[in-house]
Amino acid sequence: MGMNILVTGGGTIAPIDDVRQITNMSTGRFASAISEAALARGARVWHVYGKGALVPYASRARFDLDADPDAEIARLRTLKADRLAVGDRLHLFPLAEGTVPDYARTVRSILTREPIDAVFLAMAVSDFAPEINPGKIPSETDELVLRCKRLPKVIRSVRDWAPNVYLVGFKLLSGSTEAELIERACDLNEQNHADLTVANDLRLLRQGRHTIHLVRPGKPVETIGPDADLAAELVDRVVRWRGTHG
Repeated sequence: MGMNILVTGGGTIAPIDDVRQITNMSTGRFASAISEAALARGARVWHVYGKGALVPYASRARFDLDADPDAEIARLRTLKADRLAVGDRLHLFPLAEGTVPDYARTVRSILTREPIDAVFLAMAVSDFAPEINPGKIPSETDELVLRCKRLPKVIRSVRDWAPNVYLVGFKLLSGSTEAELIERACDLNEQNHADLTVANDLRLLRQGRHTIHLVRPGKPVETIGPDADLAAELVDRVVRWRGTHG
C-alpha cells in the first residue's frame, strides 16, 4: 500500500524517586500486531515503544515448549523470513526515559520529520505524575503519600505537528458496557480531533474475548472480534478510510 505509519505501544512511567516509579499496564502486544499487519501490506512503519514492551516479530519469537518441536521450528523460520522480508521498512524507537515528556518528544520528532500518513496511538500513556522525590525515599518510611499532577494529553498535540494525518486513538475501560465504551469514544473523537477511536474493555481482553469497537465521527460504529484478526482488520479499514480522508 506504500503508506507511512506511526504506531505506539506499551506504557509510560512516572518516577516517584530515583528507584521507584508508577507504570501504566500494557504489554504492547496489540501495537506490535498492528505494526506487523501494516508491514505485511507494504507500509513503512515507525514503531515507538515503552520500556519492557513487546516489539514487532520479536513478540512472537519465543519457543513454545508445549508445542510440537518441528511445528515450532517451522513457525519460527517463517517468522524470521517475514522479518527479513520487511528489511528497513520497520523503524524501531524505544523510549529512552519512558516518561510522558519523552513520549511526546519522540512522537513530535517523527511527525515533523517524516511524511506520516496514519498514526495509531495505542500506547498506554500516564494521566498523572507525582512530584519526584530526589534520591531514594527510605524503605523504613511508615507511610508514603504522593501528590500527583495531571499531565498533558499527547494525542491533542498531534494535529499541531501533522495536521493531515489519519489519527487513530485508543480507549481502554474495564467492566464497562458496550454503550459506555462507544459513548466515551465519541467524546474522545471530539476532544482529540481524532478520525477514529478504538474502544475496548480490559476484562474481555483478559478473558480471551478481545473485542474492539471502531468509532468514527458521524459514521456507524463497527465492532470486530473476538475471533477475528483484530490488527489486520483494523489496518485494512484505516487504509481504506484514509483513502477517502478529507
